[in-house]
Amino acid sequence: LIAAFSGAGHAAPVTEYSNCVNVVVMQLVSLFQTGSTAQNFANCGKDDDGSGYASGIINFTTRNGDALKVIKEFMDTSSYNGEFDDYIDTLEEYADSGSSSTKNLDGYCDAWKAAANNTEFWSAQGSVVYNEYNLPSQEYVAEIGIKFSVTQAVLYDTAIVDGLGSGKSTLGGMFKATNNVFDSDVTGSSGNSVTVNDEYQVDEYVWLQKFLDIREKNSSAGRKNIEAYRSIVTRNDLNWSNSVTVTDSDGDDIVIK
Repeated sequence: LIAAFSGAGHAAPVTEYSNCVNVVVMQLVSLFQTGSTAQNFANCGKDDDGSGYASGIINFTTRNGDALKVIKEFMDTSSYNGEFDDYIDTLEEYADSGSSSTKNLDGYCDAWKAAANNTEFWSAQGSVVYNEYNLPSQEYVAEIGIKFSVTQAVLYDTAIVDGLGSGKSTLGGMFKATNNVFDSDVTGSSGNSVTVNDEYQVDEYVWLQKFLDIREKNSSAGRKNIEAYRSIVTRNDLNWSNSVTVTDSDGDDIVIK
């Protein structure tokens, strides 16, 4: 799976996430979206939050259009066998309008599951995650000088689960709201400071705690993810190399490596 996030053919980001950060984020997202840390490329069903159909390793949706992007990448490969030909027009219409409708998509999940037998469809899913969520979240990391694995993972996770954008319930809105909390330097013991609004030096641990508070207040979909990352922060496990332990919403510890 990591190879699918390598970004081959794309400009190198300012701050490339380590493999460990990628693995932790993708396994936690998978756990709370599909019920298992294993990447489920064939996952597909109607979305409980009103986003049409949700499918694949991060619940790509027909409403926001990232499912369509996966499909179009797959259609450009030599392995495509017409699985989605009957749905493209409808998918484009729903993505353009942000519609949660599933009308005229009967059999969509059957097509998705059939495509998931092909590894090029796996690569298409990984590519969309990398380009649509991984790279944009790294821009926020670079903007203020975030160094810790856990903070990088939290922003990446927020991009996937809550979306990018600028509204208060998206990564962009939460990032801005967190920065706007600070109107002076804030010291701490984490060993790294981030530069907020090009002016204030704020201890990264302090900044992260405030970001999690704001995300908890505004996120409609990431509650369990927030709890998991708080458990990592509570352990003071800020930087990772091979594995990390998280506590899920049931109080069970899960080792991700």
